[in-house]
Amino acid sequence: MLTARETRTTNLAAAKHAIASALLGGRTSVSQSLGKVVLRPHQRAAAARIVSLIGTHGGAMLAEPVGVGKTFTALAVVATVSEKPLLVVPAALRQMWAESLAHCGVSATLVSHEELSRGKRPTGSFDFIVVDESHRLRSPAAHRYGVLAELCRVSKVLLVTATPVQNARSDLAVQLALFLGRGVWQMSDEELASYVVRGRAYDDDDRPTLAGPHLVPLDIDDDCVDALIALPPPVPARNEAVAAALLSYGLLHQWTSSRAALERALQRSRARSIALSEAIDAGRQPTRAELSAWSCADDALQLAFPEIVADHAIDADIGAATLRGSLERHRVAVESVLATLRSAPNPDDARAAALRRIRAEHPGERIIAFCQYAETVNMLRTRLARDNGVAALTAHGGRVAGGRITRDDILAQFTVGPRAGRENASERIELLITTDLLSEGLNLQGASVIVHLDLPWNPARLDQRVGRALRLGSTHPVVTVYMLSPPAAAERLMHIERRLREKLCVAQRTVGIAGRIMPSPLGVAPNADRGQQGLAERQSAVSDALRPWLDSYRAPLRTHSLCVGAAVSDHDGFLALVKERDELLLVADLGSGIDTQSSTLLAAVAACSGPEVSIDESRMQRAVGQLKTWLSARAGESLVDFRAAGAARTRRDALQRVAQMMARVPRHERVALLPLADAVRAVATARLSEGAERILDDLVRAQLPDEAWLRSVATFSALNVRGAAPEPNHSGAASSSRAGEIVALVLFGPPAL
Repeated sequence: MLTARETRTTNLAAAKHAIASALLGGRTSVSQSLGKVVLRPHQRAAAARIVSLIGTHGGAMLAEPVGVGKTFTALAVVATVSEKPLLVVPAALRQMWAESLAHCGVSATLVSHEELSRGKRPTGSFDFIVVDESHRLRSPAAHRYGVLAELCRVSKVLLVTATPVQNARSDLAVQLALFLGRGVWQMSDEELASYVVRGRAYDDDDRPTLAGPHLVPLDIDDDCVDALIALPPPVPARNEAVAAALLSYGLLHQWTSSRAALERALQRSRARSIALSEAIDAGRQPTRAELSAWSCADDALQLAFPEIVADHAIDADIGAATLRGSLERHRVAVESVLATLRSAPNPDDARAAALRRIRAEHPGERIIAFCQYAETVNMLRTRLARDNGVAALTAHGGRVAGGRITRDDILAQFTVGPRAGRENASERIELLITTDLLSEGLNLQGASVIVHLDLPWNPARLDQRVGRALRLGSTHPVVTVYMLSPPAAAERLMHIERRLREKLCVAQRTVGIAGRIMPSPLGVAPNADRGQQGLAERQSAVSDALRPWLDSYRAPLRTHSLCVGAAVSDHDGFLALVKERDELLLVADLGSGIDTQSSTLLAAVAACSGPEVSIDESRMQRAVGQLKTWLSARAGESLVDFRAAGAARTRRDALQRVAQMMARVPRHERVALLPLADAVRAVATARLSEGAERILDDLVRAQLPDEAWLRSVATFSALNVRGAAPEPNHSGAASSSRAGEIVALVLFGPPAL
């Protein structure tokens, strides 16, 4: 039976305190210090909210912007909730995490994303898993995702990323499915955002101001767009397909980065055509893996013996003559484009000149110039070789004018720490040209200027690049950002800027973005990139608005007391905290019915700020009646979680198999099987993690005798269902454990006349 608590505390401050304390975890849920680290207020607030979400839902996502200390926030959560934590981190950030663990006095097992991709699983059992840079695990078909899903099957989970939405809304859903399961695909944006912690109450006084991004136009007359589009499609290897349009876009994108990147891509395409031609002449059509036995460096091509390397004969339906003709047309066209490029003025000179101008604008400052392609890095290093203080860094290592230099020695000059500033004047690096391998996870606060040499397909890269310098602990008051303009013709063709802005709009709506990512001269962004709050940021704004209520009441509250208060407001309605099953929900009514959207909650919290007035009993009874009706409707819906059942065909197959099984069982045997059948029905409508969903997929299809199958699924239910599974009694009514409860209620409206 639905209840409002039997006894009542009528005090506005007490009602506010009851709401804030229950939702925010009280005042002391997260310690202020963590080993040698003193947590900032925004870190403690985020950690407390994460602890609350994990306790209720088994997981959460920390998606604070780059540079505000997510690592220490995550470790504060680890220290609060876990005894056997596992950290899943990129290999490049493993040392950083190990050092952070030591600073915080926290012990944990570390495993890299790359190790999961190779199938390496950490030994032991873990009660809590932290996944850093979780946006790297947004492909459910990837091997590493499957391994991680299994690890997260019965563990609590914290996902950590500054950029959860890389290209589409589905990026966020795939990550949250690790603990929420496939029901995420039926959730609204607001519901997805409720599991994401991303606030705006940062210690901005300790971070630099962002200047820019400033667009740097390039005077480039390099119109080879028509020639690139007109290239005949290459011949694919035996087991691959070629989308000609995508290949054209790829070449054009390399062109927007540098002439060097484009030429190298064309050289690789020509070398590949020659290798395929040699194989076809020998009567073979190699697969993609077999084709890798041929290698090329610059213009030199090393050929393997086709008869040894390639096992597959040419497809008779295609024929050697057809393949040879296609290869020749592609090779001739590529060589023609290369010849044209080599005879025309090289626009890479303008790119190098732009970097020199930026250096002149910022004398003595450290600059990091990012791009996607190693060829662009090497080209600029060559052109700036005579300039002092220039270094280049790619996956193949670092170089300065004097030769090779280690990655650590380069990064030490861009890091605020014990080694900073100790280099000789002749060794000082002021311009670092690098690929996006440095765009994640590193603290490079020594830099005060960031340059985008090209526009990546993924707009989150732009945010990640800037975040290397725009961080807590920077000694610079301002971080300036520049963006080199892509060639105009390519911009018109590919609409790079428009596509990036569309993706930014998705990120802005669901999570939020930090600051301006794209320079305004490139165009107008509808709703994105203008400092507007995303849904996840609004969720955090509700928590921030409630936090002062923690100190509104000091006396102890009676455990089973309904706290009720009333405040004067221009709006008429109420704010209430209700308990549904084991979950606490904040709801509000502004006159249009009960709502849980963050915008409605923010307005209701603001409406509760007026002076206290006596409680109008009739208004209170109406509010309680509305809440009971609303909770009753939700309790009925929860008997069958249609969102979970509808998210996967496996769930429907399980229910159908149970129905068919029970129909053919003799009546005198059904009573003994009813508990098992109920357990299977519970699994079909319960929340499961993605790892458990994958096991259920196999289990539902298992060819077992009826009773053995029922027992197997019932055992699976006991091990994998998080929280109480739906258990309707035989009369069809909800069990008493599902009764909704009103915990606290604040009425607001004009004072009675």
